[in-house]
Amino acid sequence: MVLSDILLSTVLKTEIRSQLVEQQKCLEQQTDMRVQLLQDLQDFFRKKAEIESEYSRNLEKLAERFMAKTRSTKDHQQYKKDQNLLSPVNCWYLLLNQVRRESKDHATLSDLYLNNVITRFTHVSEDNMRLLKKVRSNTGQLLSQIVCMAVVLFYVNSAFIVCRIQCSGGLFIGS
Repeated sequence: MVLSDILLSTVLKTEIRSQLVEQQKCLEQQTDMRVQLLQDLQDFFRKKAEIESEYSRNLEKLAERFMAKTRSTKDHQQYKKDQNLLSPVNCWYLLLNQVRRESKDHATLSDLYLNNVITRFTHVSEDNMRLLKKVRSNTGQLLSQIVCMAVVLFYVNSAFIVCRIQCSGGLFIGS
């Protein structure tokens, strides 16, 4: 019975160890996929921020070019006098001012992507890696504790069965 106990104990240890190793591999794969996804999101928003920034600059140039063109005209002097009237010149200035506001909005959006969104993705990615490292270190410690407890439980169960057999006079009656 001692040899079979040792053999069973070894099989039990191996089975527990292999299950924990498999679970750890799955966790590592999931973490790698998450980190890669976060990296892709960072790249996406970095590129989107560049596009928004470029678009903002182009809108500003557009508004400035036409604003400079209209400042030199006689209608500009009239615009300053009659700002409350809805004339074609006033509509034109409203349009140019709207383009300027839109330019500022896109610049702000670009800044948010670069300074907030991408930074947050970086923090989440770092947190994922930090958690994976903790899991790895804890898994090693817990594995040895679980295996020890399983072996102890196995031997206690074996001792219980032996005592039960001895107490029943050699007859083993199922539970």
